Amino acid sequence: MAGKGLKVFGHLLRDVVKPDLCTFCGACVTVCPVRVIDVKNDRPVLTGRCILCQLCYNQCPKTEPSIDELEKVFFGLENSGGTPIGSYKAVYTAEATDEKIRSRAASGGVVTALLKFLLEEGMVDCATVAVADVETGWKPRPEVVFTADEVLKAAGSKYTYCPMLLALGSAYFEYARDRVAFVGTPCQVTAVRKMQLADMGYRKLGLAAKYVIGLFCMENFDYSLITEFLPSKGVDLKSVSKFDISGGAFKVYGSDGKELLSVKVKELEKYSRKGCMVCPDLTAELADISVGNIGSSKGMSTVIVRTSKGEELFNKAVEKGILRAEKISDKGLKLLLRIAERKRKRGLKMKSV
Repeated sequence: MAGKGLKVFGHLLRDVVKPDLCTFCGACVTVCPVRVIDVKNDRPVLTGRCILCQLCYNQCPKTEPSIDELEKVFFGLENSGGTPIGSYKAVYTAEATDEKIRSRAASGGVVTALLKFLLEEGMVDCATVAVADVETGWKPRPEVVFTADEVLKAAGSKYTYCPMLLALGSAYFEYARDRVAFVGTPCQVTAVRKMQLADMGYRKLGLAAKYVIGLFCMENFDYSLITEFLPSKGVDLKSVSKFDISGGAFKVYGSDGKELLSVKVKELEKYSRKGCMVCPDLTAELADISVGNIGSSKGMSTVIVRTSKGEELFNKAVEKGILRAEKISDKGLKLLLRIAERKRKRGLKMKSV
């Protein structure tokens, strides 16, 4: 899977950043051994002398090797996918049994419940989460958490970009932890697998992600969605408690649980990041477990179990009563496959433009 020729930050700038394909995952910033890559206007910039190590270029989810190539290495040639949701062992519809989690989290609270379970069982040292609240103007920031209470405080979906690889780097370099539950969108999951599997991967950092939980993602939005669009619709950001996308609509809820706004996702196209438009991966195909709400009823999560490690974790959570689950319906699976295929086709079409 080795690329040809030297590929350094200048090439990353040319191939990814300047064409506006960067999804701001944070991988390049995290792996730079001399810490000369920083962020300006939510884009990576060089602030010092590059030592030509090539790590930044090779960890980026927008460079080679592709998702399909990584999937062949990760799952084996005989199990390299063949479906628009990638390789998997089973697909479920599930929810957390804890009412407190369900009320705070998105779509059944499965991710929050799994992180809480991993921490309480001592299966990981910490977890990466995106935190956004009224005090920060709902701008997500990546954090490392060590307790179930911290996980619960971070519950809920954030639909503006958050560089989660910075949290993985913080867990490993600052806290010296190498058993991390990593949660991220498809591009962020791809970056972690590139660290683990690619010829130029930053393996010691990638391998610190002991469990990789992927989030379904059709697209991500610029922060102006929060600062411009919501106020233009009369939404007081101080009254917001939760965001959700379901049934093709972006919804905003108040602190009393009432719906403050519901608009079709199509209305948000101007806020979509270009890098998301060329992504073919809806369901984080390289994760151990992928979670979203497409294909399940309201208030439930769709869970794709992909690896033996993911299967063991999911089964333990069900057996111990942390999750309630059943196999996804045929109708639900068909819907998931159809939307995943739609994103894959969109990505391929936009990439060729």
